[in-house]
Amino acid sequence: MTTTRRKWFCACSGQPRELNEEKLVDEEEGAEPFCPRCGATPSSDPKKTLTYRDQETWDD
Repeated sequence: MTTTRRKWFCACSGQPRELNEEKLVDEEEGAEPFCPRCGATPSSDPKKTLTYRDQETWDD
């Protein structure tokens, strides 16, 4: 069985940096990863600096 995990990156600093999957301050359901430098999230990315890569892992 494979599991696909999406990794998000932000290039606001000129180089893509992986975003942490931390919960938002109020820990609401559906919290998204965010860039601590520019504040971009997958649903709010006005400068279009976010990208993602899906990574598959195999469970034996």
